Amino acid sequence: MIELKNISLSFQNPVLKNLNLQVKRGEILGLVGKSGAGKSSLLKVCAGLLDPDSGQILLNGKTQNLVRNLLVPGFSNISIVNQDFKLDPFHTVEENIREAILHWPYLKRDKRVEKLLTLMNLNDCRYTKANLISGGQQQRVAIARAIADRPEFLLLDEPFGHLDARLRQKLSKQLMDLRDQEDTGIILVSHEGQDILGLCDHICILQNGKLTKKNIPEAIYYHYKAPERARLFGPLNTIKLNNELVHFRPDEYRIVDKGIPVVFEKAMFVGGLYHNYVRTTERDLLLLYAFEKLNQISAIEISKK
Repeated sequence: MIELKNISLSFQNPVLKNLNLQVKRGEILGLVGKSGAGKSSLLKVCAGLLDPDSGQILLNGKTQNLVRNLLVPGFSNISIVNQDFKLDPFHTVEENIREAILHWPYLKRDKRVEKLLTLMNLNDCRYTKANLISGGQQQRVAIARAIADRPEFLLLDEPFGHLDARLRQKLSKQLMDLRDQEDTGIILVSHEGQDILGLCDHICILQNGKLTKKNIPEAIYYHYKAPERARLFGPLNTIKLNNELVHFRPDEYRIVDKGIPVVFEKAMFVGGLYHNYVRTTERDLLLLYAFEKLNQISAIEISKK
């Protein structure tokens, strides 16, 4: 288990303020926040690459040394993949992975490399130099390198930033396979909360240097307290009812005969469902998810989940 106790960090201004966090092996935790919120700094503190101003980092109950007291920065049993990947560009995919475990016995090392090539779907490019493969492939090679020596925890900095929707889905599946097959704990950060909802067991939000309590994705998505945080995870409708602002997700509604009057404007097919745009009599634009065009709609009722 990784434990952060009362972690604070400042550069010119406070970045992290008295944070506490626990992550178990086999858990996938998402850290979500806007760009500049301090997510990457928090990962570096967890990995033993950056000293906090105060607080403790524990691994399996043992307090870790300060980075400045380590001969080589980085805590054992914790690997991190940054956004630059840090591959050897002129070595092949297979060589990049093998180099991470050169201290292993020959037969055991080769068996491990073969498993990781299969796990991360890299067999087709195993003999290709790293500078000649795509960004998504480079990312998978970097992850394979990071987990080659069987760390207990893997930390990922914006892992979906370079990927299209299809590759994001593919990488999510591979990370879940990694967790299931090797009991690896995974912490990943993202400024797009919607990208990680289906992947994580729990999610925290980093905002103004503070970290919210861990919560399951469904609760984060539907049972939010602050609209600003809710919008990190997808569209949120806002209308004024009885002199109060009411917020609801695009699927939190029912079509009724009498309710909130709306006028259909347009629909966009996004694969499997339609994004329907309607306006209220107050000219508020609302987004409604449906499996069909709602061009006959006249009124809705909010149905919170």
